[in-house]
Amino acid sequence: MTKDEWVKTCATALEAQGITNFHPLEIADVGRVAYAVGQQSDRPRWKSVLKPPPLSLLPNALVLCQLLLELREADPVGSVLVNSWYRDSLYNYSIGGAGMSMHMTCGAADVVKRGWTTDEVATWFEEHSDAKDFGVGRYKTFTHIDIRGKLGRPAPARWGSSE
Repeated sequence: MTKDEWVKTCATALEAQGITNFHPLEIADVGRVAYAVGQQSDRPRWKSVLKPPPLSLLPNALVLCQLLLELREADPVGSVLVNSWYRDSLYNYSIGGAGMSMHMTCGAADVVKRGWTTDEVATWFEEHSDAKDFGVGRYKTFTHIDIRGKLGRPAPARWGSSE
């Protein structure tokens, strides 16, 4: 799948669900890094680490989008910024991600909500009506959320401390 194919298909699915606060490249490309793989004349050649997710993962991304929209609308309303969403296995490995990371399923995101602390975000997820299906990780600068229980993985899961 090419990036353009992902953008077109994902955008259509987001629009069909009325999701306007997230863009297909935000789901696929957040956290993308490039690294030098050699020299070509006087310029380094760069290779992108992340690839667009397989279309089979799009339903997971849509479920997570709906959850993040709920967080956005929680009082007080505020932007939800995503630090990391989809990761292919190579990129996940290169950054030291968990071997079975939910990020590789499009079912996890590391987020910040403007105007909220990371503890407030984590607590909101832990008190959500579907909290039994979530993995929630508390970190100093972001909150990890995943929908593991909705994807057949053991849930709930809680870890970390923002201190």
